[in-house]
Amino acid sequence: MAKAEYRSAIRSRKLIQKALADLLHEKPLGKITVTDVVRRAEINRGTFYAHYSDIPDVIHHLIEEIFSSIREQVLDAPIGPTDLSHAVLSHIQGILESDLDFFRKVMASSASVLIEQELVQLALDYLIQNEEKFSTQEHDQYLLTIHFCAGGLTSLYWEWLAGKIDLSLDELTRRAEVLLNHFIDTRSTPTQSPDHPLFLGHFTPVPHSDILNRT
Repeated sequence: MAKAEYRSAIRSRKLIQKALADLLHEKPLGKITVTDVVRRAEINRGTFYAHYSDIPDVIHHLIEEIFSSIREQVLDAPIGPTDLSHAVLSHIQGILESDLDFFRKVMASSASVLIEQELVQLALDYLIQNEEKFSTQEHDQYLLTIHFCAGGLTSLYWEWLAGKIDLSLDELTRRAEVLLNHFIDTRSTPTQSPDHPLFLGHFTPVPHSDILNRT
C-alpha cells in the first residue's frame, strides 16, 4: 500500500471512529446506524465498509485503540515500592474520567463487556508487571489474589457508572484502594500462615463495613 493510500485509510478510520464517539453523546449505541456515522464523518458508505463490517465492529476497534494507547502509558509509568494499589486505581479512575459520558453510553450497550474485559486485563497486567514492588506472597497465591481482585474492582466501577453506588468517583477509588490493600496484604502468605484471615482452612470473615470505613 502506497504511503498516501495508507495515510488516507488511517484518516478514514479515525473519521469513522470519531463520528461514532460523537454520536454516542447524542443517542444510545443501539440506535446509531451506518447512515448516521457516514453522514457525521462526511464519507460515503463504500469507505465505511472498506474498513468496518458494521457499527459493533467500529466500537470494538475504537475500544481496542483507546486501551492500546492507555496501556502504553500505564504500563510504562514509574511507581514507588508502596503505592501500587493507589497507582492502578488512579489509572482506572483516569480512564473513566477522560470521557464519563462515552463510558456510560457504552456500558449501557452490548459493547460493555469489551470495556470490562479491557479494564480487567489492564489491571491484571499492571499488577503482574509490578509484583516485585511488594514483599510478595508466594507467586501462585499472588496470581489467584489479583485475578479475584481485578474482576471485583472492575465490577465496582461498572456499578458506579450504572448509578448503583452513591459515592463520588474519588471516594469510590479511595475505598477500593482500602479493599485492594486488604486482599493484597503481602506480609504473610495464607498457605504459610493458618492464622491469616484469608486462609481458606481457617477463614475469619472481615465485615465489609469495617473494610470500607477504614481510613
